[in-house]
Amino acid sequence: ASGVPLARLLGGARDKVPAYASGALTRTTPTDKVQRAASALVEKGYRQVKTQMAVEGFTPKQEIERIRLIREAVGPDVNLMVDINQRWSVAEAISIGHRVEELGLGWLEDPTTCDDHQGHAKIADALTTPVCAGEYLWGIEPHRQAMSHHASDITMIDLLRVGGVTQWMKVAGMAEAFNKPVASHLLPEIHVHLVAAIPNGLVVEYMPWTSRLFDNPPMPVNGEIAVPNEPGLGLKFAPDLFEKYGVG
Repeated sequence: ASGVPLARLLGGARDKVPAYASGALTRTTPTDKVQRAASALVEKGYRQVKTQMAVEGFTPKQEIERIRLIREAVGPDVNLMVDINQRWSVAEAISIGHRVEELGLGWLEDPTTCDDHQGHAKIADALTTPVCAGEYLWGIEPHRQAMSHHASDITMIDLLRVGGVTQWMKVAGMAEAFNKPVASHLLPEIHVHLVAAIPNGLVVEYMPWTSRLFDNPPMPVNGEIAVPNEPGLGLKFAPDLFEKYGVG
């Protein structure tokens, strides 16, 4: 209605934001192929990539060696983040976290159960590696609890779980009050606007799951996503979307 992109409507001054590669380097990637997969992301221009630990059946020694291989593949200057997806106990997170600190990870994400704010706080306090958490929290109240407990160093907000754009911005404002940077979870086509709109926006997770829904969605170029210039989200559905994916 105002004829401006959502990012500008929300007060954003940036026309592009950093993005990291997500979803291409998972815990199911075989160890003998993980270095090639990691190198391929760097060759595409990404300066930030995310992988996963807590591999089924792996010992801590195997976990650490796998991350070491990935670090060797991407080099020392790429920001390498690791997602645990709530799979470790507090003690495991601290123990293994200490042993990978020399690899200079960008963050450990959701190392333990999402609503264990005290546990996350213990992990964040024990490690020099930043702890990132928040994607599993529904609504704004759990985020308030997490921040009050200093449960993480970086706040991750999921647009769908938090309750939409207005709620997302409220949590981002809370995070700013606690001096926390904000990262997004999924839906980069929308989150590019929100991360660009806030002063503490850190990075957009580029997960390509939803890109096929749209005609000409914003895509990362050399590790950055440009904010669309069109009004609103600047998105149009792909021409064959409903024919291809419709049900009934």
